[in-house]
Amino acid sequence: MIRQGFLFWVLLVGGAGVALFLLKYEVQAREERLARINSEIIRTQEAIQVLRAEWSYLNRPDRLADLAQRHLDLVPATGSQFAVSLAALPVARPVVTPDGLPLATKPRPGDPLVFAPLDKPSPLGPQPLLAAHRSVP
Repeated sequence: MIRQGFLFWVLLVGGAGVALFLLKYEVQAREERLARINSEIIRTQEAIQVLRAEWSYLNRPDRLADLAQRHLDLVPATGSQFAVSLAALPVARPVVTPDGLPLATKPRPGDPLVFAPLDKPSPLGPQPLLAAHRSVP
């Protein structure tokens, strides 16, 4: 009986020693990996700082103005390029749905509604128009 107890304790201590030995080398491997990852993070942060400095240098307004002057054929806008009256602007045509009704009669949920006069009065009264920013092909 004493031999079995002694053998049990020897195996238990030996197993614990092997487990601690393996655990020690596992911890060392993970610490080395952590150190490599931390050094990679530091290198990446330094590279980001260099790229931000280059971006700031390359996007200086005086440099961009010089490049635009050298490589683009831009000239200041003249007064004749602006529309003199609203009549010179193109007229928007009403958009019609497949069933023949103006798109304004079918607002979608959540669309802002704008009331505007139509060219000719509608028999249904004023119709809500979709916001001008929505474009339909």
